[in-house]
Formats: sequence, C-alpha cells, structure tokens
Amino acid sequence: MNNKVKIFLIQYLPLLTIVWCVFMLLSLKTGWLNIFFYDSDNLHVQGIDYFALPKTFLNLKEGISMFDTWGGSPYGPYATWYLGHPAFGLFVCSWFAFFNPWTSYWFFILFSFLLMVLSAWFMAKEATTTLSKRLIWFLMLFGFPTFWMFYVGNMHAPLILALTFIFLALHLFSLPINSQRNEKLANKYLMAGLLISFFSKPIVLLMLPLLLLMKKTRKTTFISLIIYGIVSLLFIVVPFLNPEAIGFKNIIYLLSNPDFVKQHMNIYQNQFVLNAYMKDNSIHWFNLIAQSDFRLMHIDVFSFPVFFDTLLGYPLNAGWYKLPIYITLLLSFFVPFIQDKEVKYQLALLLLVSISLTFFLSYNTVWEYQYASLVPVLGILVLQYNRTVFYRRWIPILLLICFISSLPNFYFLLRGKEISAISLFLIRFNHILPVIVLFIVSIFLIVKKLITSDINFSKIIAN
Repeated sequence: MNNKVKIFLIQYLPLLTIVWCVFMLLSLKTGWLNIFFYDSDNLHVQGIDYFALPKTFLNLKEGISMFDTWGGSPYGPYATWYLGHPAFGLFVCSWFAFFNPWTSYWFFILFSFLLMVLSAWFMAKEATTTLSKRLIWFLMLFGFPTFWMFYVGNMHAPLILALTFIFLALHLFSLPINSQRNEKLANKYLMAGLLISFFSKPIVLLMLPLLLLMKKTRKTTFISLIIYGIVSLLFIVVPFLNPEAIGFKNIIYLLSNPDFVKQHMNIYQNQFVLNAYMKDNSIHWFNLIAQSDFRLMHIDVFSFPVFFDTLLGYPLNAGWYKLPIYITLLLSFFVPFIQDKEVKYQLALLLLVSISLTFFLSYNTVWEYQYASLVPVLGILVLQYNRTVFYRRWIPILLLICFISSLPNFYFLLRGKEISAISLFLIRFNHILPVIVLFIVSIFLIVKKLITSDINFSKIIAN
C-alpha cells in the first residue's frame, strides 16, 4: 500500500465510519436499508427477535417459564422463541422490562450498538499504528449483517464482544515478549469472553478442549467453567428461577434419549407449540440436540447445510456437515504440544477463529444477522498483520474474503422476482462462500505449520 493511499485512509476512515453508523441507525427508523433484506422488504418483522427478551423477566414475575415466550401476559406485537441462557434473561433482559415494548426495543438497540463500539475500542486499543486503529474501527462497525442484527433486535452483540475478548486474549498470549501485564490482561479478557458467551450464546463450547490443554489458558478456562456450572445448576434447581421445572429424573431421561429430544422438542416440527420439556430451563442446552439434524429450508436461513442441500436438491447426511467440527477438534489435540510457544499461540488463535467459523458450516439454523460474528475476525486479522506471524502474507487475502461477508446479499437485485433455487444461491453465496474459503485457508495454514513444527506430546503439563 503506497503512502498516498495510507494518508487518504487515515484521514477519511473515521468520517466514513461515523457516517455509516449514523446512516445505519437512522435506517432503522427510515427504512433506507430495507430493500437489501427479503423480510424487511416484504414483511413487518422489526424487533421480532427482541420482544421475547423482556418477556423472560416478566414471565418470572408471573411465576411461569422464561422460555414460555407466548404464554402469560402479552408483550410486543410478535416474537421469536427465547433460547438464550436463563441467567441472561434475569440479569440483562430485566433492564429493559419496565418500558413499553417499542421504547424498550430502542433502548436495547442503543445497548447493542454500545457493545459493538466497545468491541471495536478494545480491539483498536491493541493496534500499533494509526492506520490499523482506524481500519479496525471501520471494519468492526460497518456491515449489513450488523444492521440486520439491530433491525430484528437479536441478543447477538454480547457474543461479538465475547469473541473479541477471546481473540484478544490469544493475541496477547502469542506476543513474542509476553510481559506479566500482557498475561494478566489476557486472562481477564479470556474469562470475560468465556463468561459472556456462556451466559448468552454458548458458541465457545467447542473451543474448550484447546483452551483446557494449553497451560496459559487452562486455569482461567477451568474457573470460568466452574462459575458457569454453578450458576447454570442454580437456574435448574431453584424453583423461583425455574418455575416450570421437569426435575432431574426427566432431565436424565432426555440426556439418555437424544432421539426423543429430536422428535419432540424441535420448535419447528412442533409448529411453535411448547410442551412441558421445552419450558424447563434445560431447553437452553437441549435445543442444541433438538435441532442438530434438522434443516429449516427457509429463505432466511444462511447455513452451509441449507445452502448446499438447496443446490443438491436433496438433504445430504448430517454427518458430512459435522466434518469441520471434527477437523478443528482433532487439531485442538495437536496445537497445544508445539514446542515453540510463540508459534503455538499464533496457531491457537487461528484455530479459535476456525472453530468460530464451524457454526456457519456445521450448524443447521443460521440467520443472516449471525454473520456479524465475523466482525472480531476482521479486527484480529488487522492486529496480526502488524506483527510477525507465520501467515502474515495471507492476511490481506483473508481480510478481503472476510469483508465480502459484510456486504449486502443480492436480494436487492431480485426484488419482485420469483424465489427459485438460483435466486436462493445468489441471496446466500456472498455470506457463505467467504466463510468456506476462510475456513479452508485457515485449516491449510494450521496443518502446514503443524507439519513443520516440533511437537512433543509428553509435555502436556509444561506446554
């Protein structure tokens, strides 16, 4: 990049970032960006994911299940089913439960936007050049999936902050001069990231084998798990916190009968009717099993399984779509044993990024707003480019590929036309294909470096 381009970007990126943020937030009211999304262009769904959130706390006050979204006193014009951790319902959703639905929605949008700003601030704080700082701010606040997250009012911004903290932790651990300050800060970031994800959307569960096997992350991860386990148990056994509990006997039965869970606890197969099992707080975890093999063939679903099944014209065996998970789990048992500590934590960071991508590739029900989860990937790639990492020359390519997912899908070119398999491909491909390429390249780089690295499996304690 020549100096003129750098000077131009340094001067104008802040203005561009501010203009986009103002335009994006105003569009929530004016509808300027509605033409880029099928639902906002054809339906009235603004806030549809939000209204279930205050309802969790209001249900508790009435003595009914937080997960009984459509039971008890009505709140808001419509709602999707609440599936977050029950603790999030009590400790966060309660803040917004004392306002009328639409006022509450706008407060939540402000809250979510502040979390996005906080994510960008923490990431930019670690940058070493003015250009990288300003580029991080732009990349982490720009994005059509981010706008859609605000539009539907989903509780996804906490997860973005969680991933930011986790990636930053590994970034600090991987620095060549790992000062005591860096290690303490890294562990604070790691614990914050793990707990935020655990108590909102537990996407980080697949990261645990890697984090538990590495010496620098093991203690913090273990403590976070203990906190998570104790709090989660309280939300199962305390009657006030779990008003429609099914009891441990039934929970054990469900754990030992995953087929029953898939057949009777899938919200879509049940036509949005909740049975007693789905009103117990344990549904937060059992829903992962209930939807593990189910594919919702819907225009709003942006998962790789639905994308590929649509292209094939028939459902592929679910096991094939779990390959990315198996690959990353396998690599999680090799990376911790690399002798070179700097390389090990560089690889660990890249592997955590890859693990975060498996959600899009292996999970069946992925909505467009969830691609805002790639924002921390963009930020951490910029940080990594400013230091000596083994994959530095690949970073500009990875950044460009990842940025494509921030752009609008191609629905705006298909407005008014019949939805066909080809149009579904066009609507989904610029989100899904970048993730596929990012994952393949990242795994290639990890495996290539592993092959040339000195690995000692006998030093698990000292790694």
